[in-house]
Amino acid sequence: MANIKLIVEYDGAGFHGWQKQPGLRTVQSELEQVIRTVLRGEISPLHAAGRTDTGVHARGQVVTFKTDLPVDLYRLCQGVSHLMKGELSVLSAEVVSDDFHPGWCATHKLYEYRILARPSPAVLDARRVWHIPQKMELAELQACAQALVGKRDFSAFRDSTCCASETVKTIFSSRFEREGDILVYRVIGDGFLKQMVRNIVGTITDIGRRRLRGRSIEEILESRDRRMAGVTAPAHGLCMAWVSYEPPPPVEKSGL
Repeated sequence: MANIKLIVEYDGAGFHGWQKQPGLRTVQSELEQVIRTVLRGEISPLHAAGRTDTGVHARGQVVTFKTDLPVDLYRLCQGVSHLMKGELSVLSAEVVSDDFHPGWCATHKLYEYRILARPSPAVLDARRVWHIPQKMELAELQACAQALVGKRDFSAFRDSTCCASETVKTIFSSRFEREGDILVYRVIGDGFLKQMVRNIVGTITDIGRRRLRGRSIEEILESRDRRMAGVTAPAHGLCMAWVSYEPPPPVEKSGL
């Protein structure tokens, strides 16, 4: 039985997240069905490097499945991408070892969040950015982002429905950068809690917009209380950029 690894990108707008759910259109359910159609037979359930939420995009989601069917990897990429009609594309396919699991074997991941920081809203990028018309200082946003670097308990930034038993994660890099009118938040970590990145972005922007006066990122982290943090940023601004299976990078030193 071959273990097939795919790297896929998808537009999350048309899906209720990654994970299969009864009666809902999800990335996992649609992709499994299309792969079966292309291969003309059965496959094992798909495994992914991360369970993206409803509306969240991916450029480098890693997926595996196992099958006894003969697999033409080129035909698999082309066939699945064609049938997904522009919502999902398979960037690469390869046979990997039987013990490779895209989630358990991952060492670190990069997520990106994009904010359109200008008075007028987006049109062409409306499904890719969070529009915030208020002015925010890049240096202040970056100072907040830098305070998250290191091994921390991120209980204050997880969704109330998160059932993860371990809330301590290591953030190797956390920074805001300006690209024209777009503020891009990039965070590399060894793992992320449910809605953690969106809650981080919402909290930092609330600080930047003076909606959390008197609260610092350090105080919010120490509280371990979700009620101390800010809003949850909308899903459509978030993208899983890539997943790595190489040794993680060193923790980034502060450049402030």
